[in-house]
Amino acid sequence: MLLFLSCHDKSVYKEPDTDVELLKPYKDLEVIVPEGYASIVKLYGDTLAICPYTTTISIPNLASVSRASFPDAITIENVRNENNFYKGELRTWQVVAFEDSRNGDYDYNDLIIHVKWIIQKDSYTVSVQPIALGSTKTIKLGFEKMEGNINNPNEVIVAEDCRGKLFGGKEGFINTYGEKDLSNMNKFKYTENLKKQSDDLRCAVNWFIEVDGGVRLYAITNNKKCLDQNGIPYGLIFTSIHDVFKYCNKNGDKCGLDWFLYPQERVSIRDVYDFDEYIKTGDISIFRTPKNGYFDAIGDGEPLKEGLLYCPNSLYNIE
Repeated sequence: MLLFLSCHDKSVYKEPDTDVELLKPYKDLEVIVPEGYASIVKLYGDTLAICPYTTTISIPNLASVSRASFPDAITIENVRNENNFYKGELRTWQVVAFEDSRNGDYDYNDLIIHVKWIIQKDSYTVSVQPIALGSTKTIKLGFEKMEGNINNPNEVIVAEDCRGKLFGGKEGFINTYGEKDLSNMNKFKYTENLKKQSDDLRCAVNWFIEVDGGVRLYAITNNKKCLDQNGIPYGLIFTSIHDVFKYCNKNGDKCGLDWFLYPQERVSIRDVYDFDEYIKTGDISIFRTPKNGYFDAIGDGEPLKEGLLYCPNSLYNIE
C-alpha cells in the first residue's frame, strides 16, 4: 500500500501538445530534374537553389503563412545544363533566437544570431553573425548535423563561450536595450566548411545552447525536447519572415527578407506579437507587423524606442 501511494503521488510528465511540425523553419521538397537540364528553384523571385540532378531541398515552411499569392512563392524553371555548367547549391538565411533558461521570460534576446548557409552536393558552409546577447551566463553554442545516421548526429560546436568568441568579450547586455553596438553586426565571427554524407540540398541541423554547467536547450526541432513544460520553444528559428525585400542597405541593395524585429530586454514577445497564434498555427507572417505601440524604425538604423530592436542580415553589407 505504501508503495502504491508513493507512486500515485509522483508528478507525471505530460508531453506538450504543441505541433512542432508547424514551427519548423523548413520542409522538404523533391525536385525532379529532366536529363540534360538543371532546375532553378526561386523563392519570391530570388534564387533559392540550383539542382542539376534530382534531389531533395529545403524550402521555407510557408504553409501557414497568410499570403494570398502563396502558391507563387516557390517557382521552378528547367534550363539546359550544357557542359554541366550548373552545380548543385542551396543558399538560405536563418535567424536563431534563444532563451537561456527552462523558465524563461520569453523576450528571446538572450542570444540572437544570423546564420548564412551555402549547401552543396558534398559539403556546406555555415557563417554566423552575432546580433544580440541578453544573458550574463556562459553560453555554449552548437548544432547537430541531422544527415547520415539520424540517431547518431555529428555535433559541431560554434563557440564554447559566445560572449568571448562571437561578441569580442564585451561585458554586459549587448543590443538588447537602447543604443546598439554595431561593431560586430557587419561581420561573420564564425565560418566553417564542413563535409556532408548525403548529396541532397537540405538544411538539416538542430541548433542548441548549453548553459548552467551543461543544461542543453534546443531551438525548434522535429522533436518536442525543444519545448518547455508550457509547450513554448526554448529557441526560435526563422527564415523568410517577409515576402518582399522591404529594406535597402547602405549600397542600395535590397535586403531584409529574414529580418526579425526582436523584443528589448524584459519585453515579452507576447506583448509585441500574437505569439500564441504563431504557436498554434506556425504563421511567421505574424512577425512582420508588431502590435500597436511598437514601431519599426529601421530606416535610419536607429534602435526602436518602444521595445523592439531590429535584426539585420545585410544592412551593413556583410557580404
